[in-house]
This record gives sequence, C-alpha cells and structure tokens, in this order.
Amino acid sequence: MTTDQKRPEEADWLNLRIIGHAIDSSPITRPILYVIILAALAALFDATESFLMGFALPGVAKEFELRPEMMGSFGAAYMYGNFMGSIGWGWIADKCGRKVAFTVTILCFSILSGLCGLATGVIFLVSLRFAIGVFLGGAVPVDAAILSEFSPARIRGYANGMLPITWPLATMLTSVIAMLILPNYGWRGLFVVGCLPAFLLFWVLRWVPESPRWLVNQGRFKEARRALRQIEIDDAALERSREATKNERPAPKLPSGRFRDLFAGGQTVKTVHVWLLWLLAQMAAVGMSFWMPQLFVRIAGLSIHEAVGYMFYIAFFTGAGRLTVVLLSEKVGRKPFIVLGFCGAALPLLSLIWASEPTELFWSFAFFGFFGDMGMCAATIYVPEVFPMRIRTLGISTAMGIGRIGGGTGSALIGIFLGAGMATELWVYLAGACLIAGILTIFLGIESKGKSLEELNEQAAPAGK
Repeated sequence: MTTDQKRPEEADWLNLRIIGHAIDSSPITRPILYVIILAALAALFDATESFLMGFALPGVAKEFELRPEMMGSFGAAYMYGNFMGSIGWGWIADKCGRKVAFTVTILCFSILSGLCGLATGVIFLVSLRFAIGVFLGGAVPVDAAILSEFSPARIRGYANGMLPITWPLATMLTSVIAMLILPNYGWRGLFVVGCLPAFLLFWVLRWVPESPRWLVNQGRFKEARRALRQIEIDDAALERSREATKNERPAPKLPSGRFRDLFAGGQTVKTVHVWLLWLLAQMAAVGMSFWMPQLFVRIAGLSIHEAVGYMFYIAFFTGAGRLTVVLLSEKVGRKPFIVLGFCGAALPLLSLIWASEPTELFWSFAFFGFFGDMGMCAATIYVPEVFPMRIRTLGISTAMGIGRIGGGTGSALIGIFLGAGMATELWVYLAGACLIAGILTIFLGIESKGKSLEELNEQAAPAGK
C-alpha cells in the first residue's frame, strides 16, 4: 500500500462527493471533450463490427450453402460471446480499472475481426464470431462507464447519447464500405475494416486517463488527482468543491461490487427492470439489424448490392430516432422515450405480416428503426445512471449481457421461423417483445434526468445506510 493510501487526511480531503461535484461543475475542457470523442469513436467502430456480419451474410451463405437456421448461428454465437464478455470484462473493469479493460478489448476484437476474412469453414467462422463477441461485449459497457464518470451531469445525457447515435452512423459507414468492397473483394474483404479500431489505441493511451472516481474508490488518491489534472481539474477546483460539499454527508469509500449487490435494498427493482428491458428489446433490435439485409434478399428478391442501398437510407431513420433522444432527453427525460420507442416499434413489425415488395419492406424497416432506435438510445443513456458507483460497470455489463442473450436468441429464432415458413408468427413474436419492454418501463422505470450520479446512488442505497 502506498503512503497516500494510508493518509486519512487525504481521504477526508478527496472523496467521491468532492470529485463528483468538481466534475459536474467543471467547464467542458478540451481533455474532457477528447475523452468523449474517443469513447464515441470506439463505439462507432464497435457498431461497425456488429454490422459487418449482416452485410457479409448473403455472400457467406452462398459460399457455404447455408440454410436460414444455420445463418442465425453467426448472430447467436456473436451475441452469446457478447454476454460472456460483458459479464467478465465488467468485473475486470471494476477490479482493475476502466482504462485497462477498454484498451485490451479494443485491441483483441480488432485482430480477431481481421482473421474472419481468412475463415475456411463455417465452424471456424462461427468460433471467431463468438471470440469477437467476448471482447466486444466488454468494450461497450466499459465505454458507457467511462462516459458516465467523466461527463458533467448537465451534459451526461448528451454524452451517453453519443454511444447509441453511433449505430446509425455505423450502418451508413458499413453500407458505403460494403458497396465499395463487396463487388471487388467479396465478403472476406469486409472484415479487413474490423482491424481499424486498433489504431485508436495510440490516442486512448495518450488522452484517456483512468477514471478518478474509480481511483478514489480504490484509495489511490494521488493517481486520482493526476487523472483530474489531466482533464484540467486542479487542486483549487477540488478545494472549491470541498467547501461546497462540506455540510453534506461525506460519501464513504465503497466496497468492491459483488453480484448480490445488484439486488440489495432499493436496487432490486431497478436491476430486474433493466435486465428485462434489455432482454426483450434486444431480441428485436439485434435480430433485425443482423437479418435486415438478408430479408431484403430473401423476401423481396433483391441482390445484396440493392439491399445495401436500402440499408443506407434506413440509417437516416434510425439516426433520426436516436438524435431525437440525444437532443431532448435532458428536457423530456429518459423514461418517456423508452416507452414511446419500444411501444411504437411494435406497429411496423406487425405491418411486415403484409409486406412483400421492396418499398413495403423499406418503410416497415425504416419506421421500426426510428422507434426501436429511439427506445434503445434512451435505454443506453438510462442504464448507467441507475447503478451506484461500486457496481456501475457490473450493472451495465450484466444488463447489456442479458440483452446479448436476447439478441442471440432473436437472431437464431428469426432463422428458425423463416426456415419453417412461419413469417407471421415471427413478426408477432418480435412485436410482443417490444411492447412488453415498453409497458414494463411504465410501471418499473424511474426518471434520472438532471440528477447527479451521487444523488442516484443515494436513491439506490438501502434504508438506514
């Protein structure tokens, strides 16, 4: 243990409440902006990787002569790997730090994505997709934790909203890449793009410090002060925050998070709600994003190049849904958008029962994208805010991990339904999942807009503590 870890006066002078106040009252400094931009870029490449397999799927299916049931295994393997990774890397991030987990996950999934282009068989490719899912499943919740812990409360909704807004941008980016690469290099060439996130590491190592909130909770006070200085919060700002919070109840050093803490005191309802929310919503959202290009090919008889063109324009609708939340979530709140988004997404899914022409599919997919992505964007902002500091990454990762199970199950079941000729039952099943997610939020969700993370932590604390 270092000297600064033993000094009680250091612990009294620097605690979670003081750091929270200092960050929340800080101007948007250039280093804070760099952290937000790098986290958003990492999310953009993460999302691009998620879409690559969907655009490659028609070519993969043709080369390996796959039935719909087998096609779904690629999405399922990837999402089940996501589940394992989000649980494991969430624990690592809470134990070893956000920056360590962030760096390792980006490096590993980038390398594995490039290897997909060398796949010689279905089993090898499915195994690689599972391994990519393990590392990518850790990158996303750690990304969300970094943004929540570095962003002042007044812009936290906007900053966290940058993560889900990268998904429609990734759809556009992947569509353009697919239009350029598929005609000349085939599906294997697409996976070379998956290596690009590795180039982010130089800037991550230089500009992203370890979370000062996490460092203080570990008793590493000098390192926390260095991290704060790196984002231009000096000792004078900390002293002002200490004065401003001196009459408030001191924030104790929190113990390391344990799985059972997800169900301690008032946290139980929040945990159950976000688990069910992500499980049900991701069944439809991930399943559809994975299968959409193939559905254009299978139902409307389009070529993959024509399907890619439609996907590019659908991204404008998904982007509009997410941008609406990013711009208005600090005024309207998170909860109304979660409810409106998922309940609204059920209607275009049901309309697919009667859709068979390319334009009919396009409009159903477009409106599903608008409302579904509205709900997912609001849920992504909401989840980091309902878990206390000591279990934030664990809470985010378990919720998103369970969502990965839903996404993997949705991907597999879409293939099974289509292979069995049960299209009507498929759309009813997906619409029902979205509708239940919205209704549960009406009764179990809270409103977190405008509240500091420390206020939300206190709401989650057991009575009497």
